[in-house]
Amino acid sequence: MHTTQTGMIIKSLKENAHLEGRAAKYLRSLNILETQELASRLEESSFEKMKQAHDLKAQARLEDLTVYVVRMEKAVRKKGKTKIYTYWYASWRDEKKVKNVYIGSTREMSCEEATHKARKMKREALGVAPQKSELFGGLSFIGDPCGLDEK
Repeated sequence: MHTTQTGMIIKSLKENAHLEGRAAKYLRSLNILETQELASRLEESSFEKMKQAHDLKAQARLEDLTVYVVRMEKAVRKKGKTKIYTYWYASWRDEKKVKNVYIGSTREMSCEEATHKARKMKREALGVAPQKSELFGGLSFIGDPCGLDEK
């Protein structure tokens, strides 16, 4: 899986839940009445964080896609010249196979529009309901979502 913002949040939640679980286990081993209440609160917090991480997995899976440009060179019949067309494509992993999907022409849509359309197509392919942030267009990325970072 590629690095996504939601993936990083999931990782952080799991790490914190693990630490809280270990702390709760240690506090339980002390057999002191005051620490038992704190241990139970830490266990509840750990459980909630693991639940949040599990709930965010579908969103992280939607974010994990690659949008890129494909250049197609076609020969023009009459003049013997070639013409270059560029298209947006997206790819994502569907179980064990990589799925490559045509999104549209680079003339007709920007990188952000292509990414939004690709996420919609992936959501339909996976059968995942849209998240609240996606309903209002509040998508966030780490780096350039189309892989066009200038170096």
